[in-house]
Amino acid sequence: MNWVPAPILLSLATAILCSGLIRWRRAQVWVSLLGSLATTAAAGRLLLLVWEAGPQVHVMGGWSPPFGIVLVADLLSGSLVALASVVACLSLLYSTGYLEEREARAGFHPLFHFLLMGIHGAFLTGDVFNLFVFFEVLLLASYSLVAYGGTGAQLEATLKYATLNLVGSAVFLLAVGALYGLAGTLNMAHLPARLAAAESPAIVLAILLLFVAVFGTKAAAFPFHFWLPDAHSSAPTPISAMLSGVLIKVGAYAILRLGGLVFASVQALAQPVLLGMAAVTMVVGALGALAQRDVKRLLAYSSISQMGYILLGVGLFTPGGLRGALLLILNHALGKALLFLAAGHAVHAAGTRDMQAMGGLRALLPGTSAAFLVGVLAIAGVPPLPGFFAKLAILQALLAAGHPVLAALAAAMALATLLYLFRAWQWIFWGTTQKEATHAVPIGMRAPVAVLALLLALVTASLGPVSAWLTEVAAQVRSPEAYVGRVLGGEVGSPGAQGGGPAR
Repeated sequence: MNWVPAPILLSLATAILCSGLIRWRRAQVWVSLLGSLATTAAAGRLLLLVWEAGPQVHVMGGWSPPFGIVLVADLLSGSLVALASVVACLSLLYSTGYLEEREARAGFHPLFHFLLMGIHGAFLTGDVFNLFVFFEVLLLASYSLVAYGGTGAQLEATLKYATLNLVGSAVFLLAVGALYGLAGTLNMAHLPARLAAAESPAIVLAILLLFVAVFGTKAAAFPFHFWLPDAHSSAPTPISAMLSGVLIKVGAYAILRLGGLVFASVQALAQPVLLGMAAVTMVVGALGALAQRDVKRLLAYSSISQMGYILLGVGLFTPGGLRGALLLILNHALGKALLFLAAGHAVHAAGTRDMQAMGGLRALLPGTSAAFLVGVLAIAGVPPLPGFFAKLAILQALLAAGHPVLAALAAAMALATLLYLFRAWQWIFWGTTQKEATHAVPIGMRAPVAVLALLLALVTASLGPVSAWLTEVAAQVRSPEAYVGRVLGGEVGSPGAQGGGPAR
């Protein structure tokens, strides 16, 4: 059995089944949860197969690459598919306690799984045009989920989100057309040799910068970030966790995949743009977070800042920078999902998102208070949590690459992150009670928060093996010969084309 398309197909099948069960809420919820668990199991099996046997390829329709469409799982895409599946499964479980019955019947579960299908497809596709297709799938689902409650604030946030991303989609198509016109192919494994032989590196660089603008929009990088605070704060809390924990990572992944594989020949020329964009993103997000009293807007601005850190590591394209960026992606996916879901407890209990109007919730929600603190320490980068080692690796990589000013700026923003997140924890959970509890927090909302906190603890305890894994992932990103060889090196139906062959 070829496991590469399994996460996509399982998400699609679950979405279709849930669509037919909208009138039967209990059955729909069970199908949704079981489908998510099956997708997570398939993602784990795929990742294990990639580790044991090298990159896995699925050829669509029997057409040999580079002419046919392929799905490819290597250590990078396989790891991100598994991470996205875990966060999605926990967010979905959280939604069972979060959503009212009327809301659950309005299509939440089908939309959620279409979103997950688009995310998995974007990670696994080996074709630039189909990257566009899967981006559109996940964006269409996310528009509906951000506007899910139908409030004025949600509709306004969705309008901003959709408008900017529709412009981005038009630019995406323009860049795809230019790339095909120049290289005559859109297969990611076939493009590097074609672009390296191009007569004008300036044109290749211009096309890459178009893609950077598109994916910078998806990753909420400056100056394309302004949609994120409204969208992430207005969305239902489990969707906020998905958007910040997973969705914006797709933009970072696309920059890393195209910059490290497709446009490797002009990678060094694009580096100043990437590093400059990353630095400003990091600062703008931190300053925006410092000014917030709304807990969800604070966490949204924090996501912008943390994406700046991730893009710093990606933009360096060095082993240390990539390893730090990958560890930060893992840390942020778990930590930010934890913070959004734990903040949902506080909002649910107090009936307000104003942190200064909460106060004293520690007595009512002691477990949530402890879990929120774990998330704060992880995102701020306090040792021994993985965020510290991720940011340290990026700082060391910046210094080694001759960027001391960027390193100092990154260190200063790490302190700012600790300041605004620790202050938020104090406002919400300590001090005099300002707001009496209005709702008890259901068990379905409590369990995912506890699991995310335990996962962060597990990653911290297993930091040696995790770092070794991410070092291998970074090495495969920097040396994509195995990826290219596995896609282009075999005939359809042979082990080389279908996923067998030698290990890494």
